[in-house]
Amino acid sequence: MNASRRTRHAPRWYTVAVQRCLVLGLLLTCLLPVALAEEEERVSRRQQELDALEILGAVYDKIIWNYVDEVDPDAILEAGINAMLGELDPHSQYLPPVSYEDLMMSTEGEFGGLGITINVRNHYPTVISPIEGTPAYYMGIRGGDQIVEIEGQSSYDFTSRDAVKLLRGPPGSQVDIKIARPGVDEPIPFTITRDIIKVESVPYSFMIGDIGYIRVQNFARTTADEIKESLDTLEAQQMRGLILDLRFNPGGLLEAAKQVSELFLDKGQLLVFTKGRLRSQNASFYSDPRGRVFNEVPTVVLLNGSSASASEIVAAALQDHDSALVVGKTSFGKGSVQTVFRLNEDEALKLTTARYYTPSGRSIHKDRLRDDEQPADDEVTDLQQDPAELEIPRHEKEQFHTDMGRIVYGSGGVTPDIEIEQDLLTNFEVAVERDYALFSYAVDYAAAHEDIPEDFRVSDEMFADFKEFLVQRENIEEYLGVFELAPSDSLFDANSEFLRRGIRRELARRVHGPEAAYKVAIEADTQLHEVLALFDEARSLADLLALAEQWNAEHLEQMAIESAEVEEAGVTNR
Repeated sequence: MNASRRTRHAPRWYTVAVQRCLVLGLLLTCLLPVALAEEEERVSRRQQELDALEILGAVYDKIIWNYVDEVDPDAILEAGINAMLGELDPHSQYLPPVSYEDLMMSTEGEFGGLGITINVRNHYPTVISPIEGTPAYYMGIRGGDQIVEIEGQSSYDFTSRDAVKLLRGPPGSQVDIKIARPGVDEPIPFTITRDIIKVESVPYSFMIGDIGYIRVQNFARTTADEIKESLDTLEAQQMRGLILDLRFNPGGLLEAAKQVSELFLDKGQLLVFTKGRLRSQNASFYSDPRGRVFNEVPTVVLLNGSSASASEIVAAALQDHDSALVVGKTSFGKGSVQTVFRLNEDEALKLTTARYYTPSGRSIHKDRLRDDEQPADDEVTDLQQDPAELEIPRHEKEQFHTDMGRIVYGSGGVTPDIEIEQDLLTNFEVAVERDYALFSYAVDYAAAHEDIPEDFRVSDEMFADFKEFLVQRENIEEYLGVFELAPSDSLFDANSEFLRRGIRRELARRVHGPEAAYKVAIEADTQLHEVLALFDEARSLADLLALAEQWNAEHLEQMAIESAEVEEAGVTNR
């Protein structure tokens, strides 16, 4: 009887084990079809890939051996690769030997050229930004300029490599290009003298009153060390505030962006994270400072539309953690990760494999149309701009929050806490800079005068002499004529401030060096001077952030009023 009872009433552990086995069996029964389906899909996709490769190889073989004219096998191969990459984003590129060498030089070396970073956009090589202190920069080349002609040859459908081959050359030689610029009806001709382009991260670091100023023009292996050295020097000069200028900075190495962020953020703070299609591309990067953190001085980061990639990572990390105020214009929006796959010893494939996200979860990336997605001519209403280049109104952007709960904005790029418009060269100024008249006059003047102090000022007599010099320049009438201007005393007098400052700038460069010239140039930097004015109102980072909250509220209120007025006008018209 006892044995019978034991058979009917199994121990509780046994019952639980049986139940778990039944549940596990049921789960396996349910999941097995899913797993089999996924494996079948993987195998099917792999077979599809193999079939495609077979067709691709057959097409290549038939072209090489059967086409009516003999063709270059390497050229056909590269054309096929570029056609495939043309279906992807602009940052995925095939890197033949020359381009791969260029990639290495952009972070570690130097080369002879104009001083611009370019990418193919809307069928033409397009300037992302000029490198400060280079021939292109002083000629007034701007981010967004399209290079439509090089040495009399149309650059339509040029690859970046095609353009680079023609733009680079021995220092001292000249290259003729034509630039298409939004708002200008006809292409603008430029003759630019090539120079040695050194990839220097921190060209300028000095005090402006009691505010420290650091200009960072790219992110290379030495950038963090250069900034650290500058911070130590400025701190020894008792700076009470810091301006980190990342305008016209096209970016560079992710590791450099991480190290620069760590100079301002405490250990363990999230800097950026990436998300890609493969799990291996998902990564989070946290601050791990190697030395002291410079977070005791209120800091402003300056951005503009040519600030990209690593610049955006640093600015967003400091903004999201309320460690700095970001000021200027919305950045470029280059928020994708490129992995370089070596194909052989000399060639590589640069492929977009993930996207960057800021600590608050914002995507830095701004999508841009491929060439085959561009609107037709009769659909273009805004100077044939890519819609991604049109700034989304602040109140329409996706909202995120910083550590302190402040609102920051997504929708591509880094939106500054306070927006400040940027002054650009006028048509007259472009023509004069193109002529190199200021440089040439300064060379002649410096040769005839030994003692030129840094605080040199242009007298009325000297200005009158320069006007005579300018009107006698061989090409000035042609360069002004591009903009329907003609040399005259009245035109020169109306631009007296620019011309006098330009003479001083070039004399300073000739006699005292690039930094002295830069200090003269930034006298006309509206954005920079408005940032300095912010420091006059604020003594701490908390004060700066409060000013930003006030500016944002006032700006949104004004935009709401303008929107209501437009809507009311529309109703009235109907």
